[in-house]
Amino acid sequence: MFTIRRLANPTGLRFALVLLLFPWIACSRQNETNPPDNELTGAVESSRKKVYRILVLGDSLTEGYGVSTEQAYPSLLERRLNEDNSFVNLRFKVINAGVTGSTTSGGLSRLDWHLKSCPDLMILALGGNDGLRGLDLAATRTNLSQMIDRAQEKNVRILLAGMKLPPNYGKKYSEDFENLFSKIAGEKQVSFLPFLLEGVGGKASMNLPDRIHPNPDGHRRISETLFRKLRELLPSS
Repeated sequence: MFTIRRLANPTGLRFALVLLLFPWIACSRQNETNPPDNELTGAVESSRKKVYRILVLGDSLTEGYGVSTEQAYPSLLERRLNEDNSFVNLRFKVINAGVTGSTTSGGLSRLDWHLKSCPDLMILALGGNDGLRGLDLAATRTNLSQMIDRAQEKNVRILLAGMKLPPNYGKKYSEDFENLFSKIAGEKQVSFLPFLLEGVGGKASMNLPDRIHPNPDGHRRISETLFRKLRELLPSS
């Protein structure tokens, strides 16, 4: 048994009771929430791995317009990377920084905020809306270059994802648009994926009825395309 002296301040009395009862409460919660040994072992092993953060800066394609968050390619990519046995010392966190309607100008304006997440690598998947709106490609090029520069100042590796336009935008503009991505990648000496929507763009079976945004199958294809590219870039065991 124990006794509690009457305190002038009732708050002090309540605080004293909490202190006395805290060990019992803590043990009770621990017993209720402790996972099985095999789950605990897995959790400990996972916690020992270095967290490798991948920022995906994009537009509606990245955000996952028309599909759930879990069906969008950033979520699928995170799961795919963490399931791969090649990266035994890494645990991946893929940050979805896609905003529907975003242009390269919009991406540049919010990049500093996204860099606060301290990514190790950034997938730069912007520019599609610039082309669809027929914007000045010189401005698009400047915006992409500045985003790469800002990220590299933070020692963030870059994977630049290229885009293409439908043929109805005219041959010259479409070709100039497609070529600017590879030119920037060469100038900045960053990794380059020629076409984010490889095997998806223009295919009805891979897109929503609007023929622009990927459906769940399309997002799975994008995640696999990025996964194969990242396996060439990321440190493995």
